[in-house]
Amino acid sequence: MKERRNPSEAQTVRRMRSKPVGPKDPRARNDAYWALRQQGYSDAFARRAFRDMLPRFYREKMELSGEYIDDIDPDDLLFVPQMNTELKTLAVMVRPELTEDAVATASPRDTEYTIPSAVTPGFGLRVRPSGKRSYVVMFRIAGTKTQGKVTLGDPGVLSLEIAKRLAREVRIEALAGNDPRPMHKSGELLRRLK
Repeated sequence: MKERRNPSEAQTVRRMRSKPVGPKDPRARNDAYWALRQQGYSDAFARRAFRDMLPRFYREKMELSGEYIDDIDPDDLLFVPQMNTELKTLAVMVRPELTEDAVATASPRDTEYTIPSAVTPGFGLRVRPSGKRSYVVMFRIAGTKTQGKVTLGDPGVLSLEIAKRLAREVRIEALAGNDPRPMHKSGELLRRLK
């Protein structure tokens, strides 16, 4: 299997021929990620969208009179405003940033999901369909390709700041080539923070 960063010539030609996402592309109507990308949002923001929920497009009738155009000089208008204009807006569910409020108000959904931290890589809040919430951290031990996961604890037991510090310790141990799971179970990582 070839690395993603070094595509073959055939893959490069195929990518160049593919059309950009347009308003008639079915991906933009059936996938929240592509709907946001079509609207011009960045890849990093679009990845936060819940992809199992369909994007919704709403049509609103809006009158472009009164407060919208009263302050504009009529000579500066590029078009004559219609009395009733229809605007199409997009509604997509996006994962919130990981804050104390997001931890407290994270609601369960049909499938398990994780609210990732933008500050600490690999760290997030896992929310299960049963409503159980827990802090988790993903890591790779240096020199291996397999990914590991450690459940740090529940939000009622650990504060967000302590969980972030524990996540950093777990990732430091993994980068050093040690398996952090036995250290976490024995409580050694928590003793280091004190």
